[in-house]
Amino acid sequence: MKKVLFAGGGTGGHVYMGIALAAELRKEGPAVEVCFAGSERGIENRIIPGLGYRLETIRLGGLKNVGSWQTIRTLAQLPLAVINSLRIIRSFNPSIIVCVGGYSAGPLALAGWILRVPILLIEPNAFPGLTNRMLSRFARGAALAWEESSSFFPAGKKITGIPVRPEFHQIPRAHSSDGRRIRLLVFGGSQGSRPINRLMVKALPFLAMNTFSIVHQTGPLDFEEVRNGYADQGWKDAEIIDYIDDMPDRFEWCDLVLSRSGASTVAEVAASGRASILIPFPQAADNHQKKNALAMTRREAAVCLDQEGLTGEMLAEVLNRVSRDRARLKDMAWRAGELARPDSSRKIVEFMRQLAGRGSKATSEMEEESQTARKRGGRTGSAGS
Repeated sequence: MKKVLFAGGGTGGHVYMGIALAAELRKEGPAVEVCFAGSERGIENRIIPGLGYRLETIRLGGLKNVGSWQTIRTLAQLPLAVINSLRIIRSFNPSIIVCVGGYSAGPLALAGWILRVPILLIEPNAFPGLTNRMLSRFARGAALAWEESSSFFPAGKKITGIPVRPEFHQIPRAHSSDGRRIRLLVFGGSQGSRPINRLMVKALPFLAMNTFSIVHQTGPLDFEEVRNGYADQGWKDAEIIDYIDDMPDRFEWCDLVLSRSGASTVAEVAASGRASILIPFPQAADNHQKKNALAMTRREAAVCLDQEGLTGEMLAEVLNRVSRDRARLKDMAWRAGELARPDSSRKIVEFMRQLAGRGSKATSEMEEESQTARKRGGRTGSAGS
């Protein structure tokens, strides 16, 4: 395996899975060349160049949860997107294409299939996203977080967990918060979450100002509104920022995370061993974020709050309750850390090598392994689903 093309992106969750795998490949030195390919407007354009990786882009909109006009526009862009994808793949000549999710992975995977390049899908959720469901017929294999999703992938598959950047696994386990303010990290994904932003601002009057230190990532659209909301409440010990570039450092700083419950976010919470309050995105496909959050709460590693009907005062009540019970805070963090899968990136890289180097033989072996796991029964996988 000499060259790897990571296809897809759009959100930090998708992009950082590819970055985690690229970091694993880098451990072996410069022997494997890496290229990322995504959309012109995706967050990969902000992240990838600064890390020193090659980035190629195609122009394509989304198909899910968009209006009729956007659907027509996206369908009209597809032929040119596939042609540009063919150009990218011919130019880079990868040994394997690894699809990390997002709509831009579609034409890139289709072009790879046309050119007979092995395709590996990364699926972090118990119920696969639209793009991966569509691409399953073209892929040679799929790296899964949960056995429940295996029925959607007829080709070779392997339960690996979710790739997380090694910096999260290197974070020291939760430090003592006794005798000082609770350090609270608030974010709603790479683009921010308006409901979480506004709930947090409405919660401020009901929080003890001397109990919390807050870092709040708002996303670009709500930055001014949220900053003004904190200022209006006279909240001094808070840093309001539109985007966090050093998320592992922020996780190391914090005692408690308040966030959505996308698969990558939940996996990072587990990898860093941090307590969390999770508010699932209610419009997520097949309610997969709620399933992710419940997987954590069943293990007493997190608190799950439904967005519907949630008020700022109710959110503040939960935050105050958690802050008063420091022993529970430590226990949640410990239980989260027990769900980490530090070997997931290594397992996926090994899978990539098998698919790139051994073709259909690797596919049949992975299918046999998946069938064996099903016969054993039980639920296996990463905490991030």
